[in-house]
Amino acid sequence: MNSEVLNTQFGIDNKISFEPFEHTIVAELKSDYSTAKVSLYGAHVLSFIPDEQEDILFVSPHAVYQNGKAIRGGIPVCWPWFNAHPVDQTLPSHGFARTSTWQVAHSSADKNETILELTLRSSEQTLKLWPYQFETRLTIKAGRQLKVELTTINKDNKAIEVSGALHSYFNVSNILNVQLQGLEGAGYFDSVINDRAVQNNELLTFEQYTNRMYSSTEKCIIRDKNRTIEVDKSGSGMTVVWNPGEELANKMPDLLEGYQNMLCVEAANCLEDTITIEPGEKHTLTTTLG
Repeated sequence: MNSEVLNTQFGIDNKISFEPFEHTIVAELKSDYSTAKVSLYGAHVLSFIPDEQEDILFVSPHAVYQNGKAIRGGIPVCWPWFNAHPVDQTLPSHGFARTSTWQVAHSSADKNETILELTLRSSEQTLKLWPYQFETRLTIKAGRQLKVELTTINKDNKAIEVSGALHSYFNVSNILNVQLQGLEGAGYFDSVINDRAVQNNELLTFEQYTNRMYSSTEKCIIRDKNRTIEVDKSGSGMTVVWNPGEELANKMPDLLEGYQNMLCVEAANCLEDTITIEPGEKHTLTTTLG
C-alpha cells in the first residue's frame, strides 16, 4: 500500500498524513497539543514533540533505515520475545515485530488527541520464527501526552507465552545530567554484573553502562537539566533502564556518541513478568509519556 492510497483511506485533513521515508512510509499525527511521527516499518514511533518543546524521543543520527534492520531510537516494539530468544538464540534479538511492516487499520481525531492503529498478523513468514497464530495491534494516541498501547490477541488453539517491551529512547541533554526517580525500593536484575539487588537511592544516575530490569514498578520521572519527562505504564510488571555507556556504544555503529543524549526507560514484560495468553484472550502493554 502506497502513501497516496493510505492518505485516501486513512488520512485526516490537518491531523494525519502519510509520506514515503527511506525504505518505508511514515505517518504524521497532529493534535492541538503535539506532533508525532510513526514508521509503518516496525510500527515504530520516531518522534513526539509537544507544542513549543523539543522532541521527547531520541533517534540516533547514525540510525540505519533498511529492511531487516531495527531503527535505533524512538520506540521500537520488542515482541514477541524480549532480548535473546529463550530457546533458540539464532533467532532475531527482541523478536520480529520491530523489523516487520505493519498495516494501517484505523485512524481518528478529535479535539483532544489524534489516533492511529496499526496491525501485524501471523503469516507464513512469522510462523517460521514463532509457531503461533496471533494478531497484534499498536495504537498510538497523540495529544497532551503520547500513549502507546501494544495489544496481543491469541488466535491459536493453545496458550502462548509473550515477553516484550515498548523500548522507549528518551532525548536528554546529556546522560550525565540525568536523574531517574520512581525506582526506590524496587528489586532489580542487573545484567551488566549478572546479579540481583534493591534500589536504595531515591534517584538513579548514569555514570557508566546501565542495564537493569526493575520489578513491581509504576511511574518514573526523568529529571534532566531543563525539563522533566513522566513515564507511566500499565500491563507491565517490569521497567527496563538502559544506557550503553561509552565503551559499548562505540561498538554500535548506529549509535556511537549518541549514547550521551539518550536514556531508555521501558515498559516491559520480561523475566518473571513473561505473559501467558490463553486462546481467544488478549493482553495490552501500555506506556504513556509526557
